[in-house]
Amino acid sequence: MFFVEFQMHFEKDYSTTAWIHSMIDSTTMLCAPLGSFLGNRLSCRATVFLGGILSSVGLVLSSFASSLEFLYASLGVLTGLGFALSYTPAIAMVGRYFSERKALAYGIALSGSGIGTFLLAPAVQLFIDHYSWRGALLILGGFVSNLCICGALMRPLEQNRAQRIWESNMTNVEKGCMTAVLQTELPEKIPTDWGQAEPKQQQIQNLKDKQGLVISIGTFKNLGLDNDKIQQSITLLPSPKLTVTRLTDKKMAECLLLSNKLETMLEETGVSAKDEFGFLWIPRFLILSISFVFLAFGCSVPVVYLVPYALSVGVKHQHAAFLMSIFGVSGIVGNITFGWITDRKCLKRYRMLSYMVAISMEGLCCMFLPFLRSFSLLVTFSILYGYFDGAYVALIPVVTSDTVGSTHLTSALGVVYFLHAIPYLVSPPIGGWFVDQTGNYASTFFVCGASLFLSSLVLVAASFATNLMALCETALGQKKRPKGN
Repeated sequence: MFFVEFQMHFEKDYSTTAWIHSMIDSTTMLCAPLGSFLGNRLSCRATVFLGGILSSVGLVLSSFASSLEFLYASLGVLTGLGFALSYTPAIAMVGRYFSERKALAYGIALSGSGIGTFLLAPAVQLFIDHYSWRGALLILGGFVSNLCICGALMRPLEQNRAQRIWESNMTNVEKGCMTAVLQTELPEKIPTDWGQAEPKQQQIQNLKDKQGLVISIGTFKNLGLDNDKIQQSITLLPSPKLTVTRLTDKKMAECLLLSNKLETMLEETGVSAKDEFGFLWIPRFLILSISFVFLAFGCSVPVVYLVPYALSVGVKHQHAAFLMSIFGVSGIVGNITFGWITDRKCLKRYRMLSYMVAISMEGLCCMFLPFLRSFSLLVTFSILYGYFDGAYVALIPVVTSDTVGSTHLTSALGVVYFLHAIPYLVSPPIGGWFVDQTGNYASTFFVCGASLFLSSLVLVAASFATNLMALCETALGQKKRPKGN
């Protein structure tokens, strides 16, 4: 809707105007790793709050734009950055809150974008009709500021009863005991968040200044140890050096148990910190990344050009805006239904297959779009395309988690959305260039549909190659086995 208004007001061609939308999406995805980083360092709540401020300011400034170049900076960069800081931490919070029915949880959370599309598409058209596009952007700036409230509501998880008891019991460990243990077990220098190494004595002094068992409140966060792992290791695994019956001093027992487990975990930490981004070399993740690039190129263009295409075939403005509402509602259904279906025990192993089917069907819808030249047929397109779009969006965090594991999910999602950045940046202008050169939308939609098919085909080919290699290895193993066995 804004695309048409910007094009008419600034009298620019399709490809030049399309840079605004592509820069918003590209900046959002390009800065996704920054959102992950700040979410891990500051907290998801603070990062989403900051994102809400930036995106709101960007929209308000855009209402005073005097050129497309101004909109590139205010709407494309500033608002896109705000969305990036809000988007990735919000998705990561879902993974922290839900361990069961994760696909359904992601589906419900991501359906929020569909709800927004459904409600805002006709509302924005009304704002434009009554207040012009400048007034509409100003109103949206105030509306988006509610992201700050959403961020404030993202409260940290409360400890369960077992965790509280564990921390209460362990606060009785003497600080002198802690000093002795740490003096023995810690390396000479300990890396900090900023990559600098602190001397051991300084680190021990920092620990002594804290109340209770400082490990449980994140003193070793710099070392990559999470609280659950520390609790489980210390409380469930006894020291091999001592037996309970021989202990006469409870505090000494606690010190030795703590010392023993800290030694083991600190040895493991050197590997885990080094392998924080080890998922980047997992072959399955590399294949998935290639698929994401083709997906990102093909999926955004139909959304950008659906309203202009509808207007070009004679659909009225209000009806064209209604197509986006239908798209949003259908996306909600796709988010939730695919999330619920793929959470069934019998279907969890087929999540990747479901993801490939959703992408392929979306590509098929895109290729048929140039043949749909009436409002009723475009409604059918919006329903189907929106449904499968919502389906794969809900499955992206799920298939990523299945590929890299939940430990690396936050960092992996940052990389995944980063991979969307360049395709999101170039695909709308390329689509607009095709429209400018040919005078119609057919080539644009065909290219996007082919890109979506390629995204699915990459995964199919990789799956086929993996299964073929497994069969070959099994056959070779049977040939090498002695006949007597």
